[in-house]
Amino acid sequence: MAAYYKFSGKFAPHGPLLGILAGAGVSIPAAFLYVYATVSIPEAKLRAICTLAFGALIGACSGFAMCWGKVRNKLVAATVGLAASLFGLYFSWFAWIMHLVQPSYWVFNLARPVMHPRRLWNAMLVVNGIGSWSSSSASTPEHGTFLWIVWIGEALLLVGTGTLAALAIVQLRPFCERCEQWCSQKTKLFFAPSLPADQFKTNLESQDVASLAKLAAGDPKQPHYRVDLHTCANCHSLNTLSLIQSFPKNHKTILNKLMIAPDQAAAIRNLGLARSPRPI
Repeated sequence: MAAYYKFSGKFAPHGPLLGILAGAGVSIPAAFLYVYATVSIPEAKLRAICTLAFGALIGACSGFAMCWGKVRNKLVAATVGLAASLFGLYFSWFAWIMHLVQPSYWVFNLARPVMHPRRLWNAMLVVNGIGSWSSSSASTPEHGTFLWIVWIGEALLLVGTGTLAALAIVQLRPFCERCEQWCSQKTKLFFAPSLPADQFKTNLESQDVASLAKLAAGDPKQPHYRVDLHTCANCHSLNTLSLIQSFPKNHKTILNKLMIAPDQAAAIRNLGLARSPRPI
């Protein structure tokens, strides 16, 4: 039966703390840019993209900081991403309210205002009653229930993106518990789509690494399969294999962190060296 890598669930106290500090830290300057973008951009779809980008930035910074802090627990990683994203949302709301009060300014000292969440809630109730923007130039400002729905949708989009981004970054590489380090050595191989994805997956799960040498090399710019090998650069004992399908409108992970033996990993690295372009 094929064995897949799983996180140990371990983490040191400083790991989540680093994640929260990094995510919250980047959200402060990013919040002002986010408010400027959402106020200045009229198209709703572009504003939604700004929300996605804001959440992804917070989550990514939290994730990389947790990698530095050696967090190997998915629940902790997701919780930290959630907490940092909520802080970014909270801070951006204060920045937006302050801009409504003083439209000629975009950057404010919010050290004292953020200590009063009740004032923010009261301000939101006032803004919701009168509205602050409209879907068209001729219509009245959106307010009431519809505006609450928009705000809730924005919050869920931002927080959800931040949480998933933090979790995704932490899960990018396996962690070698023996050496107390992330598997930093990576080998990529590209293969032409000459067989079905299920067959490719079955071959790898049966530890038939030798079959890779029989497959035609692929072009990264064309539809292809990509095999990613992660190896502990210190002991070379932990090796995981992932299979990614990259077709037009069909990009997905077929196989994620299948554990293989060191000799099989060495064979894949040798195949990668044999197929790498030679210097002229």
